[in-house]
Formats: sequence, structure tokens, C-alpha cells
Amino acid sequence: MNNVNTWQPENAHSNAIPDAKNFTREAKQLCEKALNDAKTQLHPLLRSMDVNRLVGRKDFLQAFKSALEYRIAKRIALWQPAVQAVFKFEETRVVDGTDWNSKIHLLAKVPCLSDSLKMFGKKLDTYLLGYLKQMGWSRFKEQRSILELQQVTLNEIRHGVSYGAMFHAVYNVPVKVWPAKRAG
Repeated sequence: MNNVNTWQPENAHSNAIPDAKNFTREAKQLCEKALNDAKTQLHPLLRSMDVNRLVGRKDFLQAFKSALEYRIAKRIALWQPAVQAVFKFEETRVVDGTDWNSKIHLLAKVPCLSDSLKMFGKKLDTYLLGYLKQMGWSRFKEQRSILELQQVTLNEIRHGVSYGAMFHAVYNVPVKVWPAKRAG
């Protein structure tokens, strides 16, 4: 639990929090890169299929969800330097074969709870959902939110309170998304 975000961006300005004008572009890039990541996990014959046909495939949806979780976690860690690690978690116990509920649940490990991170998560959620609705996927048309970003402190983890209790749970234990494990 002592992992600290030590990853350095390719260029120094990439970790600056975007202004309102650039947030739309950032959300679009996150979604498009996640979409490309998901397509690369498919069989080569399926990669050229139209996205509207792919969204009916559970393997594609799971790959897209995982790629989006990773990309969002990475950007949060870059934009919010106090974030030490980001974990994904499911709010409810997932039974094999169930479909994705169209939500990304992330848990940010921080030294102390922050209203600015909470507001940042809501803003990112708004822009991500806006772009996903523009893509025309029916699963996002009625959604009011796609990203749930919660915070947990080391003290909460040690004492098993609030979201820290999830780290001691039998079901739905968070899985680290960022910082990613380094090879070698």
C-alpha cells in the first residue's frame, strides 16, 4: 500500500489539468484510445467491424471497460499529483456472464480526502459521458453518469472504514489499475 505514483509524463505539460475548452478534447482522446485498445484485443477479422456492431459483444465491452478504466486512472494520476494509486472496484458482486452496467468505478488512494478531486471527478464524468453519447451507443443514451471516483486514505484502509473496508472484504476487493506494475 506504500506505492507512490512515480511515473513521469512524456512531456511536462501533459500533466496540467485541462481547462474547460480542452476537457472535451481530453475526454475524446481517452475514449478513442480505449476503443482502439479494445479493438486490438479482438480477433483480426473483427477489428474492422463497425463499433455499433461490436457493442453487442461481451468480450469487446469488457475489453473497452478495462481499457477505459486504465486510461482514466492514468490521467487522474497525472492531473492530480496527490493521488498515490488508483484501483478499480465493482459496487455490486458481479456474477460471471453478466453485462457491464456502463459505469466505471475507481478508488483513488490519497493522503487526505479532497473536495477538488471530487469536483474533478464529476467534471471528467460529464465530459466522458458527453463524448460517449455523441458516439451514438444506445447503452449511454439514458445514462446520467459513467464515472464514479471515490477516495480512500491509508488510515481508512488500516482501520477498515469507509471505502478502506473494501480492501479487507471477501467480495469486490479493489484491483490496482494505476500505477501499473513495471516489467523487470
